[in-house]
Amino acid sequence: MGRVVTPHLVAEPVFALLAALFVVGCASDLKRTETGFRNPRHGYSIGVPDRAAGAPWERIEIKGAWVAFRRPGPETMSLQSRCGKPVAHPAIMARNLVVGIGERELVQAGPVIVAGTNAWIQTFDTRPGDATIRVTTVTAVIDDCAFDWTLVTLGESPSANHAFEAWWGTFALDPDPIADGTPR
Repeated sequence: MGRVVTPHLVAEPVFALLAALFVVGCASDLKRTETGFRNPRHGYSIGVPDRAAGAPWERIEIKGAWVAFRRPGPETMSLQSRCGKPVAHPAIMARNLVVGIGERELVQAGPVIVAGTNAWIQTFDTRPGDATIRVTTVTAVIDDCAFDWTLVTLGESPSANHAFEAWWGTFALDPDPIADGTPR
């Protein structure tokens, strides 16, 4: 008979995995809006996670993330970016997210579109101890920035996947360049 793993026993590995994913990041310039958040410095906005599927998402702070949310399960999603350094194709930038994760099994990977630009999605499983942690990342390269959305769940979670896809789908670029000429 297999060992039963309760969510509170795997919360630490989940957050340790998140910490490994967020080695780089920018200090948050996000401003709260009626529908989500806006970053005037880099010229984008993003909504809040869909509350219709499963338990509501609670905003949390994760070092290096622009914005992050958690709900019981444990399930965590976040957005971070790297700007001002040379960036490559989204698939190559996405590979940087798994450096240091250790043994993992790729579930799926391929191109997607985020805010009208090419992006890369990847899903993999890792097994710290007896738990299976599922990680999905979406990486978009816009101007000199790489944007990374990350979803970390305990095993498969269709409702979290749905909320995650809907959330990164709310990402939008400002239609006009920033008035003072500051790049995104």
